[in-house]
Amino acid sequence: MPEFFAENEAEQIRFATNVNTEISALTIAWSMGAAACLMLAIMHAVLWLMERRNTVYAVSTLMALGATLNAVCELLMMFSTDISTYALLLKLDNLGVFVMLVSLVWFVHLYFRTGLLWMVVTITAMWSVSIVINFAQPFSIVFSEITELVRVETYWGETFSIAKGPNSPWVNIPNLASLLILFFLIYSSVRAWRKGSKRRAMVVGGGSVVFILLGGIHAPLVDAGLVQTPYMVGFAFLAIVAGMSYELLSEALLAGRYAKEIDAGERRWKSLLDTVPVYVAVLDRDGRIDYANPLLCKVSGYTSDELSNVHFTDLLDERERERGKQIFAEALRRRGSPQMRMSLLSKDRSRRQVVWTTGLVTDSDGRMVGMLSIGTDVTDRVRAQAELQRTQREMDRLTRATLLGEVAAGLAHELNQPLTAILSNAQAARRMLASDAPPLAEVGEIVEDIIADDKRAGDVIHGLRALLRSGEGVRQPVDINEAIRTVAELLGGELHAQHFTLDLELDSRFANAKADAVQIQQVIMNLLLNAMKAMKDTPEEQRRIVVRSQVDGKSVTVSVVDRGAGIDADLLPTLFDAFVTSRSTGLGMGLAICRRIIEVHGGRISADNSPAGGASFSFSIPTSTATAPAGES
Repeated sequence: MPEFFAENEAEQIRFATNVNTEISALTIAWSMGAAACLMLAIMHAVLWLMERRNTVYAVSTLMALGATLNAVCELLMMFSTDISTYALLLKLDNLGVFVMLVSLVWFVHLYFRTGLLWMVVTITAMWSVSIVINFAQPFSIVFSEITELVRVETYWGETFSIAKGPNSPWVNIPNLASLLILFFLIYSSVRAWRKGSKRRAMVVGGGSVVFILLGGIHAPLVDAGLVQTPYMVGFAFLAIVAGMSYELLSEALLAGRYAKEIDAGERRWKSLLDTVPVYVAVLDRDGRIDYANPLLCKVSGYTSDELSNVHFTDLLDERERERGKQIFAEALRRRGSPQMRMSLLSKDRSRRQVVWTTGLVTDSDGRMVGMLSIGTDVTDRVRAQAELQRTQREMDRLTRATLLGEVAAGLAHELNQPLTAILSNAQAARRMLASDAPPLAEVGEIVEDIIADDKRAGDVIHGLRALLRSGEGVRQPVDINEAIRTVAELLGGELHAQHFTLDLELDSRFANAKADAVQIQQVIMNLLLNAMKAMKDTPEEQRRIVVRSQVDGKSVTVSVVDRGAGIDADLLPTLFDAFVTSRSTGLGMGLAICRRIIEVHGGRISADNSPAGGASFSFSIPTSTATAPAGES
């Protein structure tokens, strides 16, 4: 506007003549400085438009625009001959300095991330107050009054204008702010250097410090009339222009190199993912498939295009889809998930058992953009485990059958007694009933005996059937002492026939355990039979077996002690392994099955030689008040 430059038409013509005729070294230098600042602003504005989330570019754009305004105002003030025009240009110049310096401290704070926020806020507040005062005063914040404009001649013959007049006391606010900016820049640059950003600290931080030293110290000297030169704040900003241009060039070169490395890395990873023998799927934040490797495509029966943008739950068994959504949501919340097994439903409706491990996929700023899931096919392993469990159950059944074969004589003895008594009582009752006056009271007693003997035989048969049955065990409270007594009764005939003495030293305290009664009886019977075999060559008067139970805290311990030859020391470490036996006719599976049964019940089994001779086998399982881990029997 015309009033910005002169109060009347003649002054406008004189001012225009001065500007147009004095195209000199000063004009060229400050014009080039303004152009350099403007170019930096344009470059950073373009970068900000390309990457809106990076506020550093927006702040640096404002900083360069402020420097451009400052350089233009400084150039116009050199050739101004009117005090009012000079004062207005000086106010605009201070506005450019305000934008430039406030943007500078925020730029350094965001760029280095090492500054002190309170200092940034303080500097911003001081300069905000200064710029308000600047426009509120008639001659800006620098002068209380401009008394005259003095034309000063350079040593090469050019002239420029400088203002004379008393300084405003308010000028101390921006001067103090400039000193605080200098301290802030040095502090931030040193911290950035120590954190490893040495190039940034030296180029950007060093350039900023040089700018403040040249412009921030020189300007107050000009204001005070101690130095008769043009203002050089905009010209000094070229130190920042140079530093930031160098940094942009370095980052451009690094970006090109990184782009090549990323491209090479992506090719290597794609080659790896295309060949690894696992399923790989990259999911977006909504759970839709962005990438599926060739193996996943091959097994699922879908092409990569068919899988693209398909929700991953569409590849799961219908019964697992809701669970899959819940797991995915939890993985997003917890930034990853542990291993989980799910069924992969292929295009032909066949199912594969897959264990998935999921991790986060983040962008360059660390924000989560999706999930990477790697799946291992365990279908064959699951089938093998199921077959192994079936084989183990069959082995248990065969072992129980073997145990029954070994005690067949004793069992026959146990059954022979009640059956013989039943026959004798039935014959006696028939004779009594054939008499003319049958003694009905005695016949009734005989019938009661027959019923008792029948129940006794039934109990024996029921116990044998339970011990021989196959299938899954049932966990329920079991009286361990009662289980020991039951096995003792089953083996009573065999023990008697081979002249063994069995002593039961049972704890009178509560000895219940949550267990499968038949399996616990199997373990006790196996240990008793092993003890009998260990003493087959022992003199009859020394054939003594002791079975003890002891309740200790939350577990009950059962021990079977014999007086045999003991266990070979070399055999002790592997005694409970499969197919390990000291007998030429043994399979070596009995103790291995015993260990598995006890461990499934949450206990442990051990064996050792007794100090008095013989061997001692012990197992402990939690009582019904303790928590035992669930598992298959």
